Amino acid sequence: MKRMFFVIAAAALMSFNLVAQDAASVVDAAAKAMGTAGLQSIQYSGTGTMNQLGQAAQPGGPWPRFRLTKYVASHNYAVPVMRIELVRIDNERPPRGGGAGPFNPQTGQGGIRPIPGDIIQNQTVDARTENGALTLWLTPHGFLKGAAANSATAKVATSRGRRMVSFSAFGKYTVTGTINADNLVEHVETRIDNNFTGDTLVEGDYSDYRDFPSTGPGAGNGVKFPMKIVMKQSGHPTLDLTVAEVTPNSPAAQQVQANPPRGGGPGAGPAAGGPQITADKIADGVWFMTFGAPQTILVEFSDHVVLIEGPTGDERSMATIAEVRRMLPNKPIRYLVNTHHHSDHAGGIRAYVAEGIPIIAHEAQRRYYEQQIFRNPHTLNPDRLARAPKPLLLETVRDRRVLTDGTRSLELHHMRGNFHSDGLLMAYLPAEKILVQADAFAPRPGVPPLPAPSPYTINLVENIDRLKLDVERVVHVHGGSDPIATVRAAAGRTPTE
Repeated sequence: MKRMFFVIAAAALMSFNLVAQDAASVVDAAAKAMGTAGLQSIQYSGTGTMNQLGQAAQPGGPWPRFRLTKYVASHNYAVPVMRIELVRIDNERPPRGGGAGPFNPQTGQGGIRPIPGDIIQNQTVDARTENGALTLWLTPHGFLKGAAANSATAKVATSRGRRMVSFSAFGKYTVTGTINADNLVEHVETRIDNNFTGDTLVEGDYSDYRDFPSTGPGAGNGVKFPMKIVMKQSGHPTLDLTVAEVTPNSPAAQQVQANPPRGGGPGAGPAAGGPQITADKIADGVWFMTFGAPQTILVEFSDHVVLIEGPTGDERSMATIAEVRRMLPNKPIRYLVNTHHHSDHAGGIRAYVAEGIPIIAHEAQRRYYEQQIFRNPHTLNPDRLARAPKPLLLETVRDRRVLTDGTRSLELHHMRGNFHSDGLLMAYLPAEKILVQADAFAPRPGVPPLPAPSPYTINLVENIDRLKLDVERVVHVHGGSDPIATVRAAAGRTPTE
């Protein structure tokens, strides 16, 4: 019996070694075919489209698309680090969804769509971090280098003539690349953590490979690189690039270095311990719970409170809840109102559910929240709700709902026809004549007005007029407030209209 055990164990070990060796040989063959071994850096450029994550007009729908007039990627594998320089144009008419980003007074861009002019963005990805490494490994040559570096965990499977090589990294991620009969990487995928969508599929498709001469030690016969790159997240495109130029072992790419660690200089003090929420009064019983944009807004009733918006993630939400309970210990949080499903506005709502606090949202969000956001697994980085599950308490609004204690009223209204988000809600305090809005208007201090009024702001004013709301002051979830006259002027209305 003992001898039989050792025979089985030896056979199992031999089988594992054969699988590992097979994966290594597949990776080695692909590296030789693609010229990866002698590739120390690469720079490539092209044009196409990119999409803004977490900002879909329709819950669960495709991300908003922008045209790319410039895209230059520089990979320095020696560090390793990536540098991406791009110029995008907001050319969809009418625009649908978000993606404007915060307002920048130096450029006059951001805050609201459509965004005028060229939008210039540069990003450095430090591949020594978990997220940076995964980003690099999603590229074809980066995948082969990652598989070689993690050969101890590499496995291979075959399906329809294609080899699928997988390796594990950082104790929780699995990266899988598909290699075709020509030993070219045509697909790479993994799952990353997103505090809103959970374990989220990211993938890249690579096609139309061409040969490019290479220089430097071990350059061999050159490098093969795809002329078509399509990246996706949650099944929707994030980048569709037609490559025009490729420079293997690019001197410019070899000069790319990682950014220095934040706050890591000599004598730097310890990092602050979590978000510090402050309450900034808007009106009697109404406060901004301030910690960067978007904001949470607190509305106090006689025996409870209602919060509007749960942005970003667990840490921010729990800090906000703690501060509300400190301020008003005898008034429980009865509801969290979620204006819409974009990740910057809804990324923290799971923490409220974990606390047993009901969510109010438009009915357009119901299926998305019930079937995806509160069903997706969170195993890579379990959040509060994943660690201690509680049922989703979701109440929806169709056109209008009034929350009242007989003294104060808070009206929730659907903004019909707004292109920013299906089911976008605004909140109205009739006694205070205050309207709370999210992403339908953005102040532009110190710069000229937009060339034409944003359709989002036009729609906001149209809804205020349709509902005959007596508004004096508009409070913005992204911070600050303005007289209604300022908002009406931004919508192209004269003082008499």
